Amino acid sequence: MKRHLWRGQQGTALPLAIAFIALAVPIVTAALGLASALSSDSRVKTGILKSQYCVMGADQYALYRLAYEVGYAVGLVIGVPSTSTVALDSQECTVTVMKLSEPNMSPPPPPADNSRRFQTTKTVLPTTALPGVLTTFTYTILAENRDDQEENLQKIHDSLPPGFSYVPGSTLLVDPDSGPYTSDPSVAGQELTWNLSSLGIRLQPGESRTLVFRAQASVGAGNYCNEAWVEPGGKKTASPKTPAVVVVVGSPSTNLCEGPATKLTKAVTPAVQSANSPTTFTYTITIESLGTAVLHLSLLRDLLPAGFLYAPASTSGDMTSADPATTLFQGRQRLDWAFSPTYEVQPGEIRTLTFQAQATLVSGDYYNDVWATFDEISDAVYSWPTALVQVMGVFQTEATDGRSTVSSEVWIGDSSYAIAQWNISR
Repeated sequence: MKRHLWRGQQGTALPLAIAFIALAVPIVTAALGLASALSSDSRVKTGILKSQYCVMGADQYALYRLAYEVGYAVGLVIGVPSTSTVALDSQECTVTVMKLSEPNMSPPPPPADNSRRFQTTKTVLPTTALPGVLTTFTYTILAENRDDQEENLQKIHDSLPPGFSYVPGSTLLVDPDSGPYTSDPSVAGQELTWNLSSLGIRLQPGESRTLVFRAQASVGAGNYCNEAWVEPGGKKTASPKTPAVVVVVGSPSTNLCEGPATKLTKAVTPAVQSANSPTTFTYTITIESLGTAVLHLSLLRDLLPAGFLYAPASTSGDMTSADPATTLFQGRQRLDWAFSPTYEVQPGEIRTLTFQAQATLVSGDYYNDVWATFDEISDAVYSWPTALVQVMGVFQTEATDGRSTVSSEVWIGDSSYAIAQWNISR
């Protein structure tokens, strides 16, 4: 009986099994086809990824060489392609670099005002104090040689705010070459003078020295401003009475320095440009009154970089829309806006003058000099280095493996670069 039942079940199961197998054939076949398609698609995608990885890596290698390999960019010949091969992840890519114009690898020129060989900056800590509380302040003066030749730092001057007194023995001239300088300065009223002539402190172009000293004060509420200057150069090297050197005591009614004080700055757009491209540059001169006195501006003078020419009828802004008088000075165009009667700048006001200049330039750093003459300030306020325009050499790069291609336009300057265009295709 069991045998009969078994045989009956077996006889029924066999056709069912065959039927299932028959049905499974197209299913398995379809699955195998899908797996094959997925595998093929995966191989294609992997190939594309490896190809793009190679060309992008090769392009970055070319950029690295242009920007950082000493002598590479300079050594290329304008208009002559340079080709090399790069292997990445078992892929080989051909890299072609062509120079269209020379890169900028020269240091910036010295300021036009040759009596201003040094630039002085200054900071103070702390920047706040309580009224009537004796507080010690640490001032730091930095003098940097902005000339293109070695200069001898002879004197450092500092005008302490009223009520502040120098702490004897607190001077530190921080420089690893010369060591500490501990001689006290001579004091004439509120002006401190450090005579460094006998020390033979000679600074190379771009080199700087730092002087640190302390002062004490127990004063009432107010803003206590300070400036420093050096010789050679005198007051033309003075650091402006900016917030970096203002001690705020208590809660004064104003944030202005007592008396005449101003800050002169200048900006330009575009600040980066490729070589040999005709360009119109927009300059903005800003005068910021930092003192309680009304300032009377009599002359605003701007010395354009070499190769720049003023665009007629382009002056605008708060102060005037008149064209300046133009003259040639040291191979550069000088612009003079004379104000008669004088132009008044009220305490705390910010005034601007905007104009345009045109140029087609070879690569290099193009700085601008600007002066402002006020009746209340003995020396013209001078700003340098100002409104840098970086004109860079132009290079074209192409990396390809025959399947994918990366092309780019790269601008190369002195220790800087910009990618102007970038494209990948296959």
